[in-house]
Amino acid sequence: MKQLIAVLAFLPLLSCSSVGTKAGLETLLFNPVVTAQGLEVSVLSNGCTQPEQFYLKLKQDLIELRRTEPDLCRAAPHLVRLAFNYSFAPGVYRFKNDTRFSDRVVR
Repeated sequence: MKQLIAVLAFLPLLSCSSVGTKAGLETLLFNPVVTAQGLEVSVLSNGCTQPEQFYLKLKQDLIELRRTEPDLCRAAPHLVRLAFNYSFAPGVYRFKNDTRFSDRVVR
């Protein structure tokens, strides 16, 4: 009986590991904004996502954000707003894998 309980307790962890976002993957950027202070962006999180878990790469006019650590598992993915304190030169930037959306609600 104890073995059955241990297996049943372990099953949610197995299913959970496939939900998380792996390290090294390019991250979708939701509503990215470049300011004089740096980059502000929303990212999809399956756990407790922190800015330290990302690698920000600036290549001429292309901004790329990659994960340095895997995201923890969570039952419901949600958007997290992050700010990266990097100084950008004035200009026009392109975002790799960006997704723009509106937060307006249609009734």
